[in-house]
Amino acid sequence: MNGTESAGPGNPGPARREVAVGIDGSPPSRTALAWAARAAWERRLVLRVVHAVSMPLIAMPLSRPVRMSPTPEIADRAGELLAAAVDHLAGGYPGLTVETTVSAHEPAPAMLAASKNAALVVVGSRGLGGVASLFLGSVSVRVSAHADCPVAVVPPRPAHETAEHHRVVVGVDDSPASTAALRFAIGAAAHRGAEVVAVHAWQPPAAADSTMLLASGYAIDRDAVVAGARKRVHGLVDGVLAEEESGVRVRVAVVEEHPAQALLTESESADLVVVGSRGRGGFRGLLLGSVGQAVLHHAAVPVVVTRPGPEHTAD
Repeated sequence: MNGTESAGPGNPGPARREVAVGIDGSPPSRTALAWAARAAWERRLVLRVVHAVSMPLIAMPLSRPVRMSPTPEIADRAGELLAAAVDHLAGGYPGLTVETTVSAHEPAPAMLAASKNAALVVVGSRGLGGVASLFLGSVSVRVSAHADCPVAVVPPRPAHETAEHHRVVVGVDDSPASTAALRFAIGAAAHRGAEVVAVHAWQPPAAADSTMLLASGYAIDRDAVVAGARKRVHGLVDGVLAEEESGVRVRVAVVEEHPAQALLTESESADLVVVGSRGRGGFRGLLLGSVGQAVLHHAAVPVVVTRPGPEHTAD
């Protein structure tokens, strides 16, 4: 395993050839580091380990505030933390190149900067604060909304405590966000020899609306709803598989259930959950609403959030 250090993102190499992970020295952030190392190694990408030291801004007359550079003591402590992180990976991932970054910024700007050159950003869901607690507050929303690549949040469970199921679960509808999520899920499954379960959740109208519909002589044809959903999802899956040519098996699950619960149920026998940050129907507003919060806070496996637009499948 190769190791290099840098004081910033400079000379990142070819675009989208990195997996960037934020660490703060806590055990949960080491779990995120191990997950990110495996992801980078499987994809033959560089692993960039980022530590943000949150230096203060200095007010300047007639000018914008200037951020202080890390003091020698802070830089030394950050370097020691990063060196320990690299040593922790030694021997586990032959041929993996590791580069380290000490950022003077707060965690969110540090990871957003890293995302500009990354195929994937990885953070832990618990920690000492900062990077390792990205998905507990406003920082998480900012990174998820503005990162230039998919973002993975890894729960604080050691890898050896989680049996592998060789299944990747992805939430789908017919939106561009779902297409991006499905592409990422198929790429992740290909690297791990896993199958993909494409979950489409739907719910009938609320009780009050149902009463009005029934009074007007309208009845929900559940079989027709499921058949229509299956046709649409299979069309999406077939189109993506034709582009990817990965050989990955994709199973479609159409369920009458709340979207968050559907994904959480499927995640119980999965290694990874992938969701799009924007969608229609059951997965609309996933990141900013109750569905996204439920999946990110309650899933016992890593969750990857993708965004529509240029695809970064990290393959």
